[in-house]
Amino acid sequence: MSPATSVVVPVYNDPGGLEQTLASLTDQTAADYEVVVADNGSTDGTPAVARRFAERERVRHVVEDEVQSSYAARNAGVEAADGDIVGFLDADMWVDPDYVESITRLMTERDRDYAGCRVELVADDGTVARYRRATGFDVETYVREKRFAPTCCLVTRRRVFDAVGRFDGRLRSNGDLEFGRRVDAAGFDLDYAPDVTVYHPARSTLGDVLSQSARIGRGRAELRASHGDRFDVRHPLELRQFLPVNPLAFRTRLADAAADPAETAGWYLIACLQKWSMAAGHLREHAAASGEEPDPR
Repeated sequence: MSPATSVVVPVYNDPGGLEQTLASLTDQTAADYEVVVADNGSTDGTPAVARRFAERERVRHVVEDEVQSSYAARNAGVEAADGDIVGFLDADMWVDPDYVESITRLMTERDRDYAGCRVELVADDGTVARYRRATGFDVETYVREKRFAPTCCLVTRRRVFDAVGRFDGRLRSNGDLEFGRRVDAAGFDLDYAPDVTVYHPARSTLGDVLSQSARIGRGRAELRASHGDRFDVRHPLELRQFLPVNPLAFRTRLADAAADPAETAGWYLIACLQKWSMAAGHLREHAAASGEEPDPR
């Protein structure tokens, strides 16, 4: 008999993060569920961690090593999963013991098709970590206004994948946005579930934050190349992408954050560096794909 709920965990070269995630997922109050680890071709100790947990009846281990993309790994996990309800977590996150029970109840008793859970960023001390916690995941705004939920907190039904297909495995970033918009266009309801919380470690170094921003920028170029008819992605040489962050908009965004003026100024600098890293990633990916200098027209 198939489990009611499957939780898919994509992973690449993160044995410690995977162990933390699987430890929380195998200590659940629910009984009718499975966990599918989708390894994106890890080259370190990650497969050993996945295999060790897969010795337990509830955990399964699949590998997607042909396409280097977290969305391709998630697709492999969806393909292997047997549950009617499919939840997604990133390897390095953790959940409360009633997480599976909560998402199962959310999707069945409330008859939901697609929902984003609340993400709580857990930060160590330090300017960068506090900045990430203050500017973290506003999942409600993503769902209500931008019409998608980040895959690190997404829960959906099997019928959604049957209707709209799976993630675009070619994308390195923004695949959750592209998928969410397809779900929305197909007429499914997109919901926010504030009563279900998942925990995500905040990036604590500037290098990690800027690396993530560059990857998002590369994903924008891929989104523009593959789905430019559906998404209005700016050209990589458009001037607005290289201007500093609007300071008034930034201050409004931080309205609820407790920071002194000096730290706020530091956070603003990080925000500008993030924006410029994103623009640089977008420009590099566009140039690499076209094989020539980008044309701003």
